[in-house]
Amino acid sequence: LEYRSIKFHIERFKNYGFYQPNSVVNYPGKEVKFTRVVEYKHFLNQQSPHTVIVKEMTTEKGDPYYPVLNERNLLLLRKYKELASEEKNVYFVGRLANYKYFNMDQAILNALEYYDE
Repeated sequence: LEYRSIKFHIERFKNYGFYQPNSVVNYPGKEVKFTRVVEYKHFLNQQSPHTVIVKEMTTEKGDPYYPVLNERNLLLLRKYKELASEEKNVYFVGRLANYKYFNMDQAILNALEYYDE
């Protein structure tokens, strides 16, 4: 199954104030090479003449963050789930098992709900 990963590019600005109006700004279009910019100074109302931003760029290399939900992968997922259902005493939970992006709280909830079943 295919996943996309994220490459993080850190930029530091001295005597710049705020780089952007919010802590996180998403860029869903193709006009820029990055998908999101995070400016950490917005969190906790930090006061500083300087700022740090992180630009996030999609990449095929690296840790699996987001599933690539195309027809080929969804068909393969169905086949894997069929094979997994035949296994005894093996439990598939979490991001990779569900082929779904989970925040950490969602991943923990997924495991707890699976346990309750």
